This record gives sequence, C-alpha cells and structure tokens, in this order.
Amino acid sequence: MRIVKSLLVLVLLLGLLAGCAAPPVPAAPEAETGADAAAVPEGFDWRAYEGEEIRFLANKHPWTDAIEEYLPQFEEETGITVNLEVLPEDQFRQKVLVELTTGAGTVDVFMSMPPQEGLKFHSAGWYEPLQDYIANPNLTSPDYDAGDFLAGVMGAETIGGDVIGIPIMMENEVLYYRKDLFAEMGIEPPKTMEELEEVAAMLTDKENDFYGFVARGKGAAAVTQFSTFLYNFGGEWLNENREPIINQPEAVEAFDLYGRLLREYGPPGSTNNHWYEASGILAQGKAAMYTDANSLFSVVENPESSTVVGNIGYAMMPEGPAGNHPYVSVWGISMASSSQNKEPSWYLMQWLTSKDIVKNAQMKGVPGGRRSVWEDPDGASAFPADWVETFVQSNEIAY
Repeated sequence: MRIVKSLLVLVLLLGLLAGCAAPPVPAAPEAETGADAAAVPEGFDWRAYEGEEIRFLANKHPWTDAIEEYLPQFEEETGITVNLEVLPEDQFRQKVLVELTTGAGTVDVFMSMPPQEGLKFHSAGWYEPLQDYIANPNLTSPDYDAGDFLAGVMGAETIGGDVIGIPIMMENEVLYYRKDLFAEMGIEPPKTMEELEEVAAMLTDKENDFYGFVARGKGAAAVTQFSTFLYNFGGEWLNENREPIINQPEAVEAFDLYGRLLREYGPPGSTNNHWYEASGILAQGKAAMYTDANSLFSVVENPESSTVVGNIGYAMMPEGPAGNHPYVSVWGISMASSSQNKEPSWYLMQWLTSKDIVKNAQMKGVPGGRRSVWEDPDGASAFPADWVETFVQSNEIAY
C-alpha cells in the first residue's frame, strides 16, 4: 500500500506542476537517458569550444554539493575548463551583485533565485536571455529536451518572455520533526502556529542542550523561511503599489512569533544561524522541530553526519490566522549578459541540467524540475513517502 500510495502521490505531483502556466520553451527531440553520468550523443560537437575557460559562481547548497563531482567529466568531454567558486549564501549574493554591477565580464555562469532577485536582475539587463541558445541546434544537444522541464518551474525562470535561467532545484517550506520523540510523547505534529509554540515549549530542555525549535535567524538567509510565517498571519512584503508594508499588525505578529520561537525555544546564537547551522543542530539530535526548505532533507538524513537518520518526519507548515501558504521557490543557473564566454557557458549550463545530471542530483536528494526524472522510479527513490506527500500538498496552496 505504501508503494501504491507513493506512486499516486507522484502522479498527483506531476499533474499539479504540469498544470502551471508557463511560456513555451523551444524543445529539442527527446532521447533516452543514461544512468551514471551525462551521455554524449552522436552528431553534436561537444568539443567545439575546447580550450575555453568559464568562471562559475555558486551558492553553498545541496545542489552544488551534488554536481561538483561531475565537473571533471564535463571538462574531459568538452575541453572547457570550469573555475567553480562556492561561497556561503550571504557572501555569494554580495559577490554576484558586485560582479554584475561592474559589468566587467569576469563572471560567466551564476546561481540565481528568480523569486528573490529575478525582476531586479532582468530589469538591469544582467541576465543573458537563453531562448535563442535553446532553439539553436548548433549550440544545444539534440537530446537536451527543454520541453521536459515542468511548466511551473520553467515559468519561474521566464520573465517578460525571456528565459533568464534553467531550473536546478525547487523547494518549499515544511516542518521537520523528530517522529521518534513525538511518538514517545504521544503527540502529533502541530497543525497551527499556536500549537507550534506550545509543542516547542513542551519539548525545550535548555539544561540538557535540547531545544523545541530551530530555524534560520541570520539576515537575508532567514527571509525565505520567515515568508511562510508572514503569509500565514495575513501579512505581505509589499502592497499593490510595491510599497513595503511589513510594519502592518499582521506582519508584526508574525515577526513576534518567529523571534519568540528562536529566543525562547531555540539554541543560543540563533540570529547567527544559516541553513547549514540550523540543519546541523537538528542532525546532531539537539532539536525537536525545524522549519526550512524541504530540499535540505538530504542533510538531516545523511548517515555520515546525522545522528537522527530515519527518525525525522515531514509535515505541512502549521497554519496561521490567515490559513496556510508555504512559500515555493526555484533555484536556477543563469548566464551573465556581460560574459565574454557565452557559448561555452551555455555548454556547461545545458550539461548540468541534462536529464542524466538532474537524475543523479535528485537521487542524492536534490528535487529537480524535469518531468522524466520524477516519472523514473530511481528519480523518486531518494525521497521519503511523507516528504513527497507534503511536497504535493504544499504546492497546491503555496505562494
């Protein structure tokens, strides 16, 4: 029954995401995928830019960890050198902004989160539009199959008719909880924000270095995860005139709860915690609940670094006075319009987002945006059944 249920959930997921509207993207003919690495199709010259060099700026992220080992293979097959620079998110965002502002052309490819900076970067002309690259058979491998990307995630990478990036990961916020501890205590995951605080207070034991709640508290890193709290209390970042309204009562109430959860029931120094510190606290067995992106489940389920493998459950975010509206977001890779190496950069981008590499990353727990990979049993094998079920439910109501 669990297998049947999981398959039904995956079917629902595919139908849901495929139904999201997105501008059409030129699609190459579909081809079969390989298993372990990106296959090299006949009739396409992957060595057309041999000897070129690319600078790739990346965020410290599970996707980056998942694909880094494959870059030497890309270099071997194409003769293109990739200089990868990986930075923690705050430094990464600052670095990208400085590089693109100067327009010096020293960065070629960079990770980008369109819901956060898409409009700004597109308006500034910092993204190189990709639709012509995708449609060019001399630049795009015939087995790339751009039409295989789920419409919803590809729509997030399209602004004003321009394809500004290729999706590499999609995520939404969930509640991680210690299902072994909850079973021992005879309690259920909290369904409301009020219950979230009650359970956090019940399970906090500061004298023994154990906390009822952990989450991001560091600057920009906390923005996405706080968003669900904001929406569930009925707050918004901006009004219809794009003016800030985060001082309204609903927003203040959300801020008050988030701060109280971290202050009263979280570990010391919570305002210094990014996702890697916060997820590490849960993985070390020092927290009962954790709210963050569902894409981080691979961190807490990593047997090499986690002490709670198999004891983590995944539940919907607790609803607030305004209902339940977990955020949904997409990370992608984009090309700088100022790049002096556009064609070899596109070679790298299509290679990293090919069916084989997306499948390899997804089998490591990074949820990708290709329909064929979700339809592949191996592509869904890395995800617990309650993770998938929560993912589907969240996408139905997400902001």
